[in-house]
Amino acid sequence: MFAKLNTNGSCVNGRCGGGGILRNALGQVIMAFTINLGEGTSSWAEAMSMLHGMQLCIQRGVNMIIGETDSILLAKAITKSWSIPWRMYIPVKKIQKIVEEHGFTINHCLREANQPANKLASISLSTDVNQVFNSYTNLPSLVKGLVNLDRMNLPTFRSKRTKDANLIFEPP
Repeated sequence: MFAKLNTNGSCVNGRCGGGGILRNALGQVIMAFTINLGEGTSSWAEAMSMLHGMQLCIQRGVNMIIGETDSILLAKAITKSWSIPWRMYIPVKKIQKIVEEHGFTINHCLREANQPANKLASISLSTDVNQVFNSYTNLPSLVKGLVNLDRMNLPTFRSKRTKDANLIFEPP
C-alpha cells in the first residue's frame, strides 16, 4: 500500500511535542498521532516526530512511504546531503536505517503543505498523553478542517497575532 506521512515537531519554552498524519494515495486518512517529547530543541522534535511516525507505519504494515517534513535541515540530514547536527544524530541515524531497510523516501515540503501535521504538533504541547487517531472521524476538528482543505487543493493561510506597538509619534 502506498502512503504519505507528514510529520512536524514543535517546541515552546523548551517543551517539545510532535505530530503526524498518514494518508493513502487518495488523500484519505489512515492514521494520525501526537507525541509528547519532553524537553529538547525544535530540530530534535522534528526528527523524533518523523521517527515515531515511521515506526507506527512499520507496526501497521505500511511499507511504501513517502515521508514529508517542513524542516529542510531534517530532510537534508536524512538524505545525507548535509551533515547531521549532534542534537539530532541518534534519531536521524535510526531514520536512515529505516529508510534503507524499508525503501522509504524522504522529501522536504513547504510549511503551507504541512498544516495538518503542524496542528497535531501544536496539540501535542497541550497534553501529556500520546495519542493515535485511527481514522478521520477521530481527528480533532481543527485537523479535520485542514485535511479537507488539503484534499480539495485549497490553500491554507497562517494567521499571526500582532502586538500593539503603542508608539506615539510626535513630530517636532
